[in-house]
Amino acid sequence: MNVILDHVEFSKVRVNAQTTWFYAEFVDDEGVVVLAECGVGPKSEEVLTIISDLINRLAGKSLKNDVAAVELAAVKMSELQPLTSTSIAVSAVRSAVAVLQATHMNVSLAEALGGTLRSSVELYANINRALLGRDRSPKSFANEAELAVGRGFRTVKCAPFDEVDRIVSDEAVAQAAKVGIARVAAVRTAIGPDVGLLVDCHTRLGLHTALPVAEELAKLDVGWFEEPLDRTASHEHMAAITKQVPMPVAGGESGYGIGFFKDLVNSSSVQIIMPDVMLCGGVSEAHRSALLAEEQGVGVSLHSPSGPVALLSSAHVMSAFNGDMALEHAVNEAPWRHELLDPPERIEGGRLWFPGGAGLGVKLNRAIVERYGERLSS
Repeated sequence: MNVILDHVEFSKVRVNAQTTWFYAEFVDDEGVVVLAECGVGPKSEEVLTIISDLINRLAGKSLKNDVAAVELAAVKMSELQPLTSTSIAVSAVRSAVAVLQATHMNVSLAEALGGTLRSSVELYANINRALLGRDRSPKSFANEAELAVGRGFRTVKCAPFDEVDRIVSDEAVAQAAKVGIARVAAVRTAIGPDVGLLVDCHTRLGLHTALPVAEELAKLDVGWFEEPLDRTASHEHMAAITKQVPMPVAGGESGYGIGFFKDLVNSSSVQIIMPDVMLCGGVSEAHRSALLAEEQGVGVSLHSPSGPVALLSSAHVMSAFNGDMALEHAVNEAPWRHELLDPPERIEGGRLWFPGGAGLGVKLNRAIVERYGERLSS
């Protein structure tokens, strides 16, 4: 099913002082509208400009799939490196093409990707976003984790190593990491032994400090060790960490393209890959990367500490393959979050329930966009 992109419209929604969600509504030549989330921090305004440019390049061109959008827009591979504004913009356009095709086929995105649409997918609660700009004491971490468990989440993730700077000496890193370990210990005490606990290191550790930190976290029954090293670390160094630490290593959240994830898998750099649909090349590329990992016995849990459109898109990808790992969800950022979509986002019992319908099956709630944000010119 070929599609022709006509134009794009943008909106932004202010969540809090630290977070703003950006959305692109892509309109094809038949007037069908689909959504993609496209905001990633300070680069967001630049990303929107690039999306507009890509749509101008693609105007009137018939796209047989999302890869064709990259080819026909004449995007250079050198521009598609991790976390560039172009790779983020291309990911949004590619997702839009995939969702448009599903919509015209009158099937869900999960089905268009070759899978089946489940009724729901399990989520784990990332408590870090809700704590940004707030009290980051161990007690505050514990309280936020308790709230998540009270809402039915069976696994909680935190990013506790604020004070750690990998550039300083190993001794200084080890000392600073003690504060983070105290936060994790407080969370474990609060949630008890039967709730899963994951730790995101935010690339703050080094080759010689990751192992002793992981050993301390293992005493707290931490289920995975995410992104311990800098994203520029060699596969050799990552593989060495993965081989030594006493729990699975997860990573790859900033990577673009199936080639990136193939290298992670083949080098044994991680035991769980974490594609992000907003960064990795879109929903189809995330799905292809997931299938590749599955074939090699590597776990897949999509990275998604974002808004409701990115979460729903990621859930469709998760539904389309056989993986049974939980999907990331940033909890407790905004009490009105569910209202941003029409029909409203439904998260109950620690699970995201699909709304049904073709494509993603949702649109933006204009009233909520206007209340907390604004429409932007395309």
